[in-house]
Amino acid sequence: MKPSALLVGLAVFSNAVFAAKKRLIVDTDLLNFDDDPLAVGFVNILQSWGEVELLGVMSSIHSRYAPPAIDAINTYFGHPNIPIAVQKPVDNLTQWPDHPEFGDYVTGLTHNFSQDIRDGTYTPDPVSSYRYILSTSADNSIIIAVVGFFDNMFHLLNSGPDQISPYTGAELLSSKVRELIVQANEVGFSYNTGTFNTTYAEVVLNWWPGNLTFASDGVGESTVIGTRITTELDVTKNPIGYALRTNIGYGQKHYVWDAVAVYYAVCGLDSVFQWKYPYGGRVTLDGSAIASWENATEKNPGVQNSIEFRVPNTTFAARLESTLLWEPGQNIPKRRTWCRN
Repeated sequence: MKPSALLVGLAVFSNAVFAAKKRLIVDTDLLNFDDDPLAVGFVNILQSWGEVELLGVMSSIHSRYAPPAIDAINTYFGHPNIPIAVQKPVDNLTQWPDHPEFGDYVTGLTHNFSQDIRDGTYTPDPVSSYRYILSTSADNSIIIAVVGFFDNMFHLLNSGPDQISPYTGAELLSSKVRELIVQANEVGFSYNTGTFNTTYAEVVLNWWPGNLTFASDGVGESTVIGTRITTELDVTKNPIGYALRTNIGYGQKHYVWDAVAVYYAVCGLDSVFQWKYPYGGRVTLDGSAIASWENATEKNPGVQNSIEFRVPNTTFAARLESTLLWEPGQNIPKRRTWCRN
């Protein structure tokens, strides 16, 4: 992404396939877990296939290496100008200190792959980026997938009118976003909501007025991939292959929470998922970001829900990994029967 590039009512849940391609923002904590580069890569692949438009990628951490690593993935798939933003001030973090068992791939993606950010210092502020994208979009047209922490969403929600838009963050989110998708549990503790500042997720999710879908740890941890990606892709050229092999090792596999969430964000329920709660419901987070769920009724259905598998988890995992093996220049599988928006 060139640093100077312009940053470029809510739908009712249903099983219907949307006629237009999805317009998506991904908010990620990409650092040294395996699922974040796979999530960003998957959206890039489906953009190449014409199913989605990736409007921006926001980083909810502070690492100066996260934006160039994300840009390396976008650039490889032919999308070098997707806006990327990271929280400021930046730091030098390349691994979570409590997870040294997972290898550092952001340094290698920054230095060994084509990208032109170089350092997250030179990227915009996430709140300004969100406000620009939302304010220049049609009402009810944006999907946001939060597969990391809630810092950016909290600060956006609490933002006021500025030179970008006369509307508050709450007004922009209410009018422009048709669905929020989060990688988190609708019941109990979640890493993304409860690891750092629990107020952020508590405020955002308790306020959220419209469609909200949870991709829980259960579906993520039931999706185990990596053996083919770490052995079949050229890790000197493909940033997904490099990231995953560096992170978990040759021939290894791991569960991929965030990749499941973005699959739903792009493809919807597809032939893979179904609603966990027949009539939806409503989540509530307490001060420790522990979630509780209240079921809605047939008479008064809710617009929040959680996904669960309707096919064997291994069937979905094979489809996901096969998709992530696609590379630029290969034929697009236009005759596929799944994920057609």
